[in-house]
Amino acid sequence: MEREVPVNRLSAWPSLLPAMAACVTHLGGEHFEESLLSLLRQSVGIEQCILFVFTSNDRMESLLVDNARYPKVAGRLAGLYAGGLFRQDPNYPLLRQLVGADPGKEGVRLVPMRTEEMSPAYRSHLFALPDLADKVSLLMPANGPVYYLNLYRDLDQGPCSAAELERLEALAPLLASLVRRHYREARPAALPLSPEEAVALAPLSERERQLCLQLLRGHTLKTAAAKLDIALSTAETYRKRAYAKLGVRSKAGLVGLCRRG
Repeated sequence: MEREVPVNRLSAWPSLLPAMAACVTHLGGEHFEESLLSLLRQSVGIEQCILFVFTSNDRMESLLVDNARYPKVAGRLAGLYAGGLFRQDPNYPLLRQLVGADPGKEGVRLVPMRTEEMSPAYRSHLFALPDLADKVSLLMPANGPVYYLNLYRDLDQGPCSAAELERLEALAPLLASLVRRHYREARPAALPLSPEEAVALAPLSERERQLCLQLLRGHTLKTAAAKLDIALSTAETYRKRAYAKLGVRSKAGLVGLCRRG
């Protein structure tokens, strides 16, 4: 069931203020995503986080994919989802409804979803691994696209409690504002993808995908970092995450994967 976002009560959790401040500090920068993940882990505790953007041409694109324990599995799930399984998501009709909506009027929607509420096909594709217990989504319209933040708990943690959902509701307006501003203002200039590259790199976040494309276009890691205006250490992190999700160990493996499609 959809929930209306209540009056913000962020001051009830002073321990979260440093994490919130870090997100604001790093808006538009290379450390924003790790700051956002830190805030989410501290506030509600998550095993996996996947952020998509859904557009009016019925396209779903991954922006951030994170699962520290199972990066390759999370990447594969994100790729399957963006490749078409999103149309089986119970939230798909709502996503279509919110495309083009004014965020000033619609705000942000928080939608908890237990695994037992999903269709067997959807659950078997996206929840068989890595032992996820439930999913909580934030749908954030942005005057055109809809940012779709999906937070997952594992079986050891169990589903979000009522108190954690209440905390997430209170955080939702801040999270929506941060995500809208960061990805609207800080998205790097995108290189065009071939059809084979689009399929092969679908599991990656936007930053990881752009780094891999720079490498595929002949850049070294150092020159790719300069092109994307990020630190070399950050480029190394993106490369490590991308290779883990794709199951390759080298640039040669990346090239071979993209040629196979």
